[in-house]
Amino acid sequence: MFSEACNLGIKRARAICGICSEDVIVMYEVKLSGSYYDIGLRIGNLFKRDKELLPKFSEENIVKGMEYEKEVRKYAPELLEEVQGIADGSGVDYRIVATHELSPYRLQPSCLAMAISGDCTRTGLPVLAENEEWIEEDSKYLTLCYTKPGGKLYSLGFTFYWAGMSRYGGVNEAGLAICGVSTSFVNSGPGVMFNVAERWILDNCRTVEEAAEFIEKIPNEWGIAYLLIDKKGSIAKVEAHREKTKTTYTDKGFEFVSLRFDSPEMERYNAWDQQVFDRYSARKSFLSKWFRQNKGNIDDQAIMNVLKDHENEMCTHDYPVNMPICWSWILSPGSDEAAVCAGPPCKNEFRRSRVAQRLEPARANFK
Repeated sequence: MFSEACNLGIKRARAICGICSEDVIVMYEVKLSGSYYDIGLRIGNLFKRDKELLPKFSEENIVKGMEYEKEVRKYAPELLEEVQGIADGSGVDYRIVATHELSPYRLQPSCLAMAISGDCTRTGLPVLAENEEWIEEDSKYLTLCYTKPGGKLYSLGFTFYWAGMSRYGGVNEAGLAICGVSTSFVNSGPGVMFNVAERWILDNCRTVEEAAEFIEKIPNEWGIAYLLIDKKGSIAKVEAHREKTKTTYTDKGFEFVSLRFDSPEMERYNAWDQQVFDRYSARKSFLSKWFRQNKGNIDDQAIMNVLKDHENEMCTHDYPVNMPICWSWILSPGSDEAAVCAGPPCKNEFRRSRVAQRLEPARANFK
């Protein structure tokens, strides 16, 4: 499926797969700089040979998708310049690209994330780590985006191939890291999807407080629990729902989000599911104990061991009952290194990637 894309100069960053010596899971890297439109145009030019990867939308879904576009136009309008560039470069109808990037048709990931302040780690640096719970086979589409829009902040973010504008977590040059986990998939009307909000925050926000302020003002589509940490070690959990958004700052050095809202005033926005509750409870109990026992001595290897743990349901494989892990990552604001794993961390290796990359103006380089 990617043969033509590889001819365009995409480099496969190989991670060893534990299933079979002949199997590998690949990661793609894209370096983007310039105006939003120029970035989009370059992405579109590179993706145009893979148009078949885009889903087929009915006219009804496109009309619905454009309602989300209207919300993004209110709160993050410059991102639509990139969407237009992708459409022009690829030759795909703008409305289809907008529906693909901005509406909730595509993903219902659950995910698990933890934030740890620097005074609790061995290196003295803060950490944000995530297991992206989604269909395992889609790990082959993992793309690392090194992005610097004109006049904006540089960032490393994660997305899927042919979802060039979206971000599913990342860290920026100001030392702000973000991710989000879904807590409810009840469609509450057009809003700004979390993949769009995370991209805008990486481009524009320098602190946890700035990012939380943006999330608090946007209309939210699903229930999303965002986790934020910056290089100062400030940690915030932002539980965002159409009806209410609550930001909680912690001074305990640790925060965890997965599957549900857990603030008392946000509990009523959870859809009750005994299995989800049991899984969340097992994770919370395990992580709370793990943090107490390892506080001050936590390093990347310790976090990797946690992310691949089966006994306490950190890493599961019983799809469709529970989502497997599509990818995992560990970010340390203030460090120039990220650890990224394509596929479940229990059977794939983490790869070290530099956060800072040299970008040429107004170019998109696939390696």
